[in-house]
Amino acid sequence: MKALVVFDSKWGNTEKVALAIAAGIGKEAKAAQVGAVDSDQTNNMELLVIGSPVIGGRPSKPIQEYLKTIAQTSSTKLRIATFDTRMTMKFAQKFGFAAVRMADQLKEQGNTLISEPMGFIVKGQKGPLAEGELDRATLWGKELMKKK
Repeated sequence: MKALVVFDSKWGNTEKVALAIAAGIGKEAKAAQVGAVDSDQTNNMELLVIGSPVIGGRPSKPIQEYLKTIAQTSSTKLRIATFDTRMTMKFAQKFGFAAVRMADQLKEQGNTLISEPMGFIVKGQKGPLAEGELDRATLWGKELMKKK
């Protein structure tokens, strides 16, 4: 499956998760930092996965800008999945999660969400990832690959 996993990573945790997801999807999946991706690259993808750390309940600014360009440049509607890296403290939950907001925005643009938004747990704002999260990310990538 031709897939692109676009991510922004402030402290390296979201990048690790994106790479694990791409590995789970398979050899035709590529993970790329949001600034290194042209929005027209999505036109020939079978799946677009977008990930961001949660910053004040929202995706990072570079991801927010990328989401806007998808609607402007994509010639076809996309099959999508979203994820974020998040803390589990009640304080963090109060603001909401980036993956949900990204999924909602992409659905409003007419794209098809193939999986519920996924959150991967970090132990603190800068990480590290909680134990087992990279394995869970790889497994999620394998599940995404199976969804048609």
